[in-house]
Amino acid sequence: MKKNLLHLWLLVFMTAVSFSCSDDHGTDPETIKLEDSWKAPWTSQKVLDIAKGQRPDPSVYLDQKYIDFHLAQFNGGATYLVSKSSLDKYGRDTLGYPDNTQFVMTKTEMDAMLTKTGKDISKIETELGIPAGSWKGLEMVRISIPDPKGLNVRVPSGNEMGANSLWLPGGHLPTGYSEAVVNKIPKGKYTETPL
Repeated sequence: MKKNLLHLWLLVFMTAVSFSCSDDHGTDPETIKLEDSWKAPWTSQKVLDIAKGQRPDPSVYLDQKYIDFHLAQFNGGATYLVSKSSLDKYGRDTLGYPDNTQFVMTKTEMDAMLTKTGKDISKIETELGIPAGSWKGLEMVRISIPDPKGLNVRVPSGNEMGANSLWLPGGHLPTGYSEAVVNKIPKGKYTETPL
């Protein structure tokens, strides 16, 4: 009896020790937060106070550890939404702005957002911070880029042609989704699917 009790106590003790030594307690891997990654004396507002076209590269005001962490989120692919009529008008040979940029979000976040909204255009506009009604009645398509790293994925500087007055430093939309920029996307480096 004492022997069985001792074995039971030993088993409980070893389980407790192994649990306390485990790195995985059901939490996510380390997250590097933007608010902890500003180089002194920089702030989001200091970057926004600089005119578009003159803003510094994000490496000037953000820790490299944050930049690497942020861009690693795009390893699983990048994607964005665009109207089919825009593609019909400007062509599909090379996608993106003339300044060799295109804003993208992570494949993972896009998948989750489309599931959350049920692909309802008005709800998608709200989720992405697009002015209400901007995409109403438009046939939207999804552009998926399996290898954004091969297209120089980077944290936006705010100097890009696609950066508007809602742009924020640090690689996030005002609604919280992660964003990055890639070079123009040649045919064969993306897929187009109806929304």
